[in-house]
Amino acid sequence: MRPFITIRQASARYPVFVGRGLLVSAGNLVQSRGRVFVITSERLRYFGERVAASFQPHADIVAVEEGEANKTLETANAIVTQLLDRGGKRDSTAVVVGGGMIGDTAGFAASIFLRGIDLVHVPTTLLAQVDSSIGGKVAVNHARGKNLIGSFFPPRAVISDTSILETLPTRELLSGLYEALKGGVIGDPSLFELLEHKGDVDLDTVVRKAVRVKAAIVSADEKEADQRRLLNYGHTLAHGIEAALEYQKLTHGEAVAWGMVGANAIGVRRGITSEAVRRRIDDAVRDWKPTSLPPLDAQAVMAATEHDKKNTGSARIMVLPREIGRCEVVSGIEDDDLRYGLAAIGIA
Repeated sequence: MRPFITIRQASARYPVFVGRGLLVSAGNLVQSRGRVFVITSERLRYFGERVAASFQPHADIVAVEEGEANKTLETANAIVTQLLDRGGKRDSTAVVVGGGMIGDTAGFAASIFLRGIDLVHVPTTLLAQVDSSIGGKVAVNHARGKNLIGSFFPPRAVISDTSILETLPTRELLSGLYEALKGGVIGDPSLFELLEHKGDVDLDTVVRKAVRVKAAIVSADEKEADQRRLLNYGHTLAHGIEAALEYQKLTHGEAVAWGMVGANAIGVRRGITSEAVRRRIDDAVRDWKPTSLPPLDAQAVMAATEHDKKNTGSARIMVLPREIGRCEVVSGIEDDDLRYGLAAIGIA
């Protein structure tokens, strides 16, 4: 099977396969040099077993606990211990079956195990298929912020079986739709238009369009020196919200949805985003009805943004929309800007 796209980054190139029924073909799409370990969660063991059975000999399964609260060094260390106990070697391959939390945590473990073993992502959520599995960033959280411990570690391949998306709970599906909507705002007006109004959407098309947006950006800028920072649209406030909530009550995509609305307000305030563009994006976000924000203290959210990985020196950076399909990286965001953006989403 030919890949949907091949990502060409400075340090690596790897295929992205997109289609239905690919779980049972994983072993044919990727050739392992040694033993294969499928890393997944107990809840996703059914999918993990199908992937493991596609390899000859049958791959070992390593299961970890799901949830953003488990996206930690402790979980990554537990994975490393399991690999050691089961005889993992430098020629082993980690095939990670799961959503963003599993992909980030197990991917990080693979990047540090024996200084790095082959990694294959098999994302099982829409958010992971359109975003976190693409680009080679893996990380775990720190008590002071999201994804503060991590590395750039490109996979050998990404295998996205879009038929899995039919099994997702509505809220998990929406989480990925918000990330895809973000992709439309930063790089593809046709993707934005596809998701501008709530309704039935062709998820296979959404995944392919979103992958193209991210592939173009990470191929041009592997390590977030410039263009890749565009992918963080909505994420400055989102990461602050998630940290202030201790990674509970909202999905990542829901936090990004509210983060985009807040960023749009700041964009208008800074004279970068027109009122018409702000209204159009905000209406699209709200049309999909994100979960309401729990009560939050603005100062707690702002404190969490201080540790955001996009900041350089003392300058706070945000991504703000100029028009649908084009955003700008803006430096020198002040506390008053953040307060204005948070107030726009009801956080005082």
